[in-house]
Amino acid sequence: MQQLVEYLRSIPPGQIANAGPLDSLLANCWNELHSATAGGMQPSKLLGRMESISWKPPMLSFTIERHGGTVLGSTRAELQYWQVNVETRSATCSTGRHRQLVPMQPKLNVEPIAAEIVSLILNRQQDSRLKWNSDGSVRVLIGEILPSGSAVKQTLEGRRKRFRREVEQLLTTRGWRKVRPNIYAPADD
Repeated sequence: MQQLVEYLRSIPPGQIANAGPLDSLLANCWNELHSATAGGMQPSKLLGRMESISWKPPMLSFTIERHGGTVLGSTRAELQYWQVNVETRSATCSTGRHRQLVPMQPKLNVEPIAAEIVSLILNRQQDSRLKWNSDGSVRVLIGEILPSGSAVKQTLEGRRKRFRREVEQLLTTRGWRKVRPNIYAPADD
């Protein structure tokens, strides 16, 4: 910790454009700071990743991009804002901002897809996206319409939800009812 404090005393207060030796000095004493493990921060994650570094004695502040959500398919990284008080040897973290790492998929208009499926149902047509039951009900094979892997999990769930809602609305106005999720039957049955 002493090496970090000495280094910070040698530089003027204000923005720090280049982390230089700062990230390794901070990483070396990170585990000595109270609350430094908040947000899952480990010393090695500081190296080469500190941004918007500012020194206003006794506070050293910086932002760091965290990628935990990308492991689960997210296209955004969480931005953590850290403040390190070198006098009290404490660190605080705040979150809430994100950075888009790759472009988001365009919004899918489910209305024409739902209209096509509803038309097939109303005309009682055979289609690989429908499974007709002997009682006259039909199961919409949503995995054939919006397959797994066609979007990240949260996006796919949202698309499927919007699609189901649209199909249900279109069928309800045409004398059909929802039996269970993705299964519909004529209302007079």
